[in-house]
Formats: sequence, structure tokens, C-alpha cells
Amino acid sequence: MVPVLQQCHSSAEIVVCPLDAPIAIAPEAAVLDYSLTHWASSHLWQQCQALSALVSQWGIGTGSGGLYQLPLAQTAKGTLFGEIIGCIEGTWQLPIHASDRQRQTLYGLGRRLLDHLQAPVGCYFLQFGWSGEVVFDRLWPFPTVAALASIGVQTPDWFTAHYQCLRAMPLRDLRIPDRDTVRRLE
Repeated sequence: MVPVLQQCHSSAEIVVCPLDAPIAIAPEAAVLDYSLTHWASSHLWQQCQALSALVSQWGIGTGSGGLYQLPLAQTAKGTLFGEIIGCIEGTWQLPIHASDRQRQTLYGLGRRLLDHLQAPVGCYFLQFGWSGEVVFDRLWPFPTVAALASIGVQTPDWFTAHYQCLRAMPLRDLRIPDRDTVRRLE
């Protein structure tokens, strides 16, 4: 992430902090604030951290270390679902192919989670594992490091899409050009 930000603002001072809870930041006009946790309220962050118990009550398996993420863009007009991003051999890749049944299962879970949270506009990343069925890991209330896979592949990329949602700018579509090879959800 730091090299990408450095390309955008070559003179920027970039500080990397652990991502374990939102931090209080006093915005300054001269400072580029790219704190992902700053984009999510403390209350929303806490709600997202507590979703595993609810998902278990819904009869869906839970676990940690999920290697897949489904991006969800919550807009003023509804939810847009992105293509699955997967961590393959240590690298986040987009898109990962899933069958219609697999996608519908994930879309249904994503909708239920966002409805439960009464999620404000923004982009959310549903992290999950797959062993014949969805294994819920967590819901992130902002683009994760997996969103880096969308830069140069998807229009708009997930960081831009999140910014557009937060600024009440229209987000009508997410486009990925045809790819010769696409990995499958396994």
C-alpha cells in the first residue's frame, strides 16, 4: 500500500500503523488522510467485529484465515457486488470465478450482514473461507489490502469506489475487462 500511496503523493509522509482498532485523527487540510479505520466509525467497526456469533446463529460456519474476499459497495441506491478476490500463493488476485450457486450464497450473506448493520454507504469486504461451503471470517467496513488487486484491473478500483460512496458520488457499475485465465473458487 505504501508504494501505491507514494506514487500518488511523492512528497507525502506515510506512516504505517497496526490495524486493530480505529484511531482518532485530527484532519488537517495539508495532510492526506488515508487511514482506513478513520473511514469507519468506531461503532460500525465494533459491530463488524462482533458478527461471528450472529452468523453462527444463522447456521453458517465461522472461522479465521479466510483466503477470499467479496467486495460489497453499499450505495444510496442499493448494493453492488464485486468479483471475488482470492489470495493465491501469497498474492491477492481478481477475479476468482465462482458458480452461480456459490455467488448467490455469498450475495445472500452479504445482504443479510449489511441489512443487520443498517450499513451506511461505503465499501465492505466480506472475508471468508471455502470448504464446500462458505466459512465466514469477518466483515471489514472499508477496502482491505485485497483491494490492491483491483488497481489497474477494475474500473473503478475499490479504493476509488469507496471514496465515491463516501462523497455521495454515483457508483453505477464496476467493470473488469475479459481475462484469458480466471482462477476458480476451491
